[in-house]
Amino acid sequence: MAEKDIDKLLSMTDSKYRLSVVVAKRAIQLRSGAPSTLPTDVKARTRNLVTQSMRELATGKLKIGQNMMDEDRFIQDYQRQRQAQLQAQLNAERERERD
Repeated sequence: MAEKDIDKLLSMTDSKYRLSVVVAKRAIQLRSGAPSTLPTDVKARTRNLVTQSMRELATGKLKIGQNMMDEDRFIQDYQRQRQAQLQAQLNAERERERD
């Protein structure tokens, strides 16, 4: 997929380096639970988040600089999520110790 739409994706940015950064950031957001703009049948064809990111950009539903999670909010959400996971693990360990 990436090869056939690469010209379209490159035309959306001023350089291939910026495109790679945007795609990588979007893949990280997807990995962290950001909702995908792709239909479920298209999303199900690949588990590769970089490819999903490129497909999102190629469809035009996601524009560079728009509809993307703010990085500060993303970091805060990630930290809250990680803290909740650690707290859940700690609570589970305490429950096992009580039994």
